Parts: sequence; C-alpha cells; structure tokens
Amino acid sequence: MTYLISTRRLPEPAMVIAIEPQGEIGSAEAADLLRSRFRMVVAATHPDCIVVDMSAVPAISEDGLDALRSGQDTAAADDASMVLVHAAPQVRDQLRRNGFAELVDRSDRPQEDA
Repeated sequence: MTYLISTRRLPEPAMVIAIEPQGEIGSAEAADLLRSRFRMVVAATHPDCIVVDMSAVPAISEDGLDALRSGQDTAAADDASMVLVHAAPQVRDQLRRNGFAELVDRSDRPQEDA
C-alpha cells in the first residue's frame, strides 16, 4: 500500500502547518516517515501549531501512535502546539484510548470568536 504525507501552510495569521498523512500508518517505515516529517516541519518553519489532518488515515498501528507522540514532543520542544483533526471514528477512538484525547477533543470543540 502506498503511504504519502502532504505538508502545507494554512492561511492563518500565525504560522500553522498542516501535515496530511494519506494511507494506513501501519508499518515502522510509515511511522518513521511521519516522525521525519514532524522534524522537518519544525526545523524549517518553527510553527506555532501543527495540525495533523487524519481524514485519509483508515488505521494506525502502535508504531504510528509512537510517531504521533514523537511529533508532539518535537513540536513542544519548539514551543508549538499540535492538534489532530478529521480522524475516522475508529481512529479517533484509538487515539483517545492511547493518550491523545486532549489533542483530538480540542479539534472537536467549536471555535470561539476572537
């Protein structure tokens, strides 16, 4: 199965970068690619926030969860936040069960007007 990761800057006043994995994050190789993408994004852009769009991720393994934890640590070390958005219900449930509830739930809340 093909695994791709797209990255783009979101049109926000702050530096917000979207990381968009496409495909199952099921292998160690896919997880390593995701870890590398987090490191590259932080080193190149020093974002305020990284938004991980999970809409094209049908499943995630323990290796994938570890890659997200590593990405969160990488972002935090550069004073950036991270949020996980658009996860399929089964992936969202798995994320919540594995310590990502705050990151997933943050994206489920309605945005307040500034």
